[in-house]
Formats: sequence, structure tokens, C-alpha cells
Amino acid sequence: MNLVKKYILAVDIGGTSIECGLFDRSGKLLSTSMLHTMEVMQGDVAEQLAEELRRKLDDRGILFEEVYGLGIGVPGIVDAENGLVLKAPSLKWDHYPLKEKLQRLLQVPVYIGNDVNNGLLGEVEVGGLQHVSHAIYMMIGTSIGVGLLLNGEVYEGHQFSAGEASYMITDKSVLREGFQPARSGYGFLSSKAGGFGMANEYEKKTGKSVSAQELFSLVKKGNKAAINVVDQAVEHLTSSLINMTAILNPEVILLGGGVGRELSPYLEKIEENLEKYVPHKPKLRISSMQNRSVLYGAFSLCRKQAKST
Repeated sequence: MNLVKKYILAVDIGGTSIECGLFDRSGKLLSTSMLHTMEVMQGDVAEQLAEELRRKLDDRGILFEEVYGLGIGVPGIVDAENGLVLKAPSLKWDHYPLKEKLQRLLQVPVYIGNDVNNGLLGEVEVGGLQHVSHAIYMMIGTSIGVGLLLNGEVYEGHQFSAGEASYMITDKSVLREGFQPARSGYGFLSSKAGGFGMANEYEKKTGKSVSAQELFSLVKKGNKAAINVVDQAVEHLTSSLINMTAILNPEVILLGGGVGRELSPYLEKIEENLEKYVPHKPKLRISSMQNRSVLYGAFSLCRKQAKST
């Protein structure tokens, strides 16, 4: 008996946690569950993900024969065509065959994308980029990544690494003197303006260790060192957005991620600079999707692929 395929599974793999979601084919999120990334990495990630997804379907009495497929967002450089995670430093993956492993374990089609590109798809699906054809989606969390929407399509680049904005140089002195990354493998912009990088800058100035969230709390309390660190980070971010806008001419710039959502008080200043330095100023927005854009994007990626096949 051929069962009707009514469901799509989606996974957002983050450096701290992994969210698994079950959607119906219309895009309604039916259930979610969370795993701790570090715990999952103690064993085989694909096997533990497969076990969690089986449990999710069993809880609702759904068979895998009723599932279109599985979409996944991964924090790294992904060969989406072959489902190969080429490099994901936070997961210590190098050419990890995630698609092949999960398809073998679950016997459903698996589609994998970079997490920021999936976040961009999620924003197009149900968020701040609906009905937009040209956009820059900057996700600022622990690090920084950018998703590029060109003519309504996600642009991945020659080797799947378009939008790796964390490597942008926004201070020309670096070309002469180099710089000390906040963490091994981090680019300049992430080292200065990502969550970890900002916290690192604050610790260098004060000797006190804080999280990015605590840093923004200190800003609200008027802490001068914290204000100085965030102001400088916003200057670097603004420079990067001016440069990207000059080349790509987006309709919208959307800021997401935990740090991106903290930047509301700085939007006016960023907009003033965009107005001053680019030929056509885009609309500047902050995502309202909290931390769900990647999960919805993983759903969208899977549905899109399922339709095309």
C-alpha cells in the first residue's frame, strides 16, 4: 500500500543545541525537540539524529513512508548537491557524509544546506523576506554569516562559500599588521563583531569574562567598556553592510541571530551611514523569527527539492 506523503522533517544543527522539527506539507510546525550538541557529538551524530527523528514520528504514530524527506541546516561549508559537509569547525567535521549516512539510516531523501542559507530560506518562507527578490541576510550569533538572495534564489558561490562575511576586513591596517583571531579559524569581522569576538574584546579590555548576552546587559546598565566594545563592533558591521550593499544593491538587509536581535538601538545610526555612503539605501530590518528561521528554512529546502524531483 502506497501511503500519502504528508510530512517533512527538519533539523537545525547549532554549535550549542540541535532542534528537530516535524512539519506538515503546508508548513505548519507540528512538534519540536531539542538535543545538546556536545552530548550528541560524544557518539555518531547521524545515528543519534536518526534515533531522535524515529522517536518523533513514533510519538505521533507516523510512518516514514508518509514522510517526503528531511531538510538539515549545518553551521559550515556544505556541498549541497552531494550532501557533504566540507568543513564545520564547531562540529569538528571535515568532508562528513551526513546525507549518505542519514539516507541509509532513515530510508528517506535528505537535503542539506548551510545554516545561514537555510535561515535565509526560512525568512523568505514565513519571515521578514517574504515577497523579496534581492536581500542580504546577516546572521550574527557566536560568529557571523551572510545569506545572499539574488533574483529570488540563494546564491552559494563557486565553492559553496559565498556569504562567508566573517572573513571580511573592515580595517585596512590589518593588511599591513595582520590581526589576532578571537578563536582559531575566525575571520576578522567575526573576531571584532561576532558574539564571541565582542566578549573576547571586552575581556581583553577589562580582564573580566562575559557572554555576549551579558555584554549587552552591561551596555544597558551604562558600562563604558561594554559600550565601547559594542560601538566599535557596530562600526565594523556597518562598514561591511555598506560594502556589500554597494556591490549587491539589495532591496532589504535583514539582521538575525542572537546578537543581531540586540542591535535595535543601533539601527538608526546604521541607516544614516547607509544613506550617506551607498547609491540606493535598502530597507534595514531585524528578524522577528527568534531562533526558528533555520528550522523553517530546512523545511523549505526539503519541500523545494521534493517538488523538483
